[in-house]
Amino acid sequence: MPTYVYRNGELVEKHLAFPLHSTNQAPSVIRDEMDPLRHMATGRYHTSKAKFREDTKASGCVEIGNDPAITRPRKPVPLDRGKRREDIKRTIYELRNGRTF
Repeated sequence: MPTYVYRNGELVEKHLAFPLHSTNQAPSVIRDEMDPLRHMATGRYHTSKAKFREDTKASGCVEIGNDPAITRPRKPVPLDRGKRREDIKRTIYELRNGRTF
């Protein structure tokens, strides 16, 4: 047996009726403050989202969020053994001769 409620002077089935009071009547506020978070590029701790984003930009990084197009796994690049061996040798040579990444 369905349940009815009054809306604008009429009986309406409860599952079809809009709520009398919405819980979203107050404006939403997005704060700049957050719990202390360590920036992975600089090692500094931030409690401000704006300062965290400034550090991200200053260190040459990009904030990607949770966009599925960005976080989707990439296709692996096929490397042959010879190419891989040469890449490893080149990287070891560069590190031994003072190159920093």
